[in-house]
Amino acid sequence: MTNAFKRQLTVAVAVLVTGLLLIWAYSSLGLQSDAKNRNQLYQQLLERSGKLNRDLPKLLDSQTRFERAEVLNYGMRFIYTLVGVDKYQHDEDKIRAQLQPAMLEAFCNIDSLAFYREEADFLVIRYLDQNEATLFELRFELADC
Repeated sequence: MTNAFKRQLTVAVAVLVTGLLLIWAYSSLGLQSDAKNRNQLYQQLLERSGKLNRDLPKLLDSQTRFERAEVLNYGMRFIYTLVGVDKYQHDEDKIRAQLQPAMLEAFCNIDSLAFYREEADFLVIRYLDQNEATLFELRFELADC
């Protein structure tokens, strides 16, 4: 091998190694940025749940009480009590069938839920009966809209 070829080969290897290091550094920064965004989302969800919970529990109408909001794996869970419903005396499936379309419509269209629709991973709505026993949960994501 000639000296000129050895220099070209050395420069080519150096450029390749430098390129690989730059690609690795860029991908590492991108992963840190994603983690930072996820941490920021979690913090925003915690702040929103805290603000909501200051005024809760709250009777929304004669049948529904908003108990609390909880952060759940980069999503939010709202917990409601159906004050006139006893789990053992009512058909849970009928209640779910009645509430699910209206709640999906609200999730997809109400401006106050836009943050959960666009930023959070999901929104879960848990319904409890008058004795605080879980009736069912509805889970919505942006893809559902």
